[in-house]
Amino acid sequence: MPLLSQEPAATIASVDDLLAIALAMEEEAIRRYLTLAERQRGAPDLAALFQGLADEEGRHVAAVLRSADSLLGHAPVAAPVQWHLPPDIARSWEEVEASVRLSPYKALSIAVLNEERAFAFYAYVAAHAATPAVASQAEALAREELRHAAQLRRARRHAYHQERGTFIPLPTADDAAELRALADMVEAELAAAASAQKAAAAERAVDIYSLALDRMADEEGVALAQTLLKTAIERLVSLGNHSPSGAE
Repeated sequence: MPLLSQEPAATIASVDDLLAIALAMEEEAIRRYLTLAERQRGAPDLAALFQGLADEEGRHVAAVLRSADSLLGHAPVAAPVQWHLPPDIARSWEEVEASVRLSPYKALSIAVLNEERAFAFYAYVAAHAATPAVASQAEALAREELRHAAQLRRARRHAYHQERGTFIPLPTADDAAELRALADMVEAELAAAASAQKAAAAERAVDIYSLALDRMADEEGVALAQTLLKTAIERLVSLGNHSPSGAE
């Protein structure tokens, strides 16, 4: 299914409105993670995980505020009155809060999905922006969400292997040239995969490109990794399977 089951309801008219929405989304994430941490007091490891996710969202809030100060000279105003949290993200929060059986892997899977849905939201805003300035800032926010998703994917993969006592290292690259060669291999493997294995191969590609994005130090490598990751996420969604197995 798509990352967003319905298009955002209203066009965002200004950078101020966009950053106000970004701030509201990050603050909602903090609130939800802190609520989950409180509910998991009887499971200290899981409570600590949710607290850590809340702390990371706090750093995202600080980044949005820095952007607002740089671009606007002031903190964002309140989010537009017609704006609501994208329904798919809201539904994810409701599902995790209603879950009686959570594990670090499941919690991180939901965190990954919400970061990727935020990416899809900002990508949509960029494509339908009212002004070039809104488009540029939405693209920057989308890139940040990709980076956040990549970080959480690594944590989720670690949690998966910890729960199962296994670890299979992923191939990776340290510069753009190595990444191009790696992408050729990954795409060839995906093209050769049997129909029943396509979703697993697509998920593996997303994980490989996520890891590569984290390792890139040069601008060319970062841009290439972001492009590959964006395409890989969109492909995974198009296959209709966005409940990652984590097995790779």
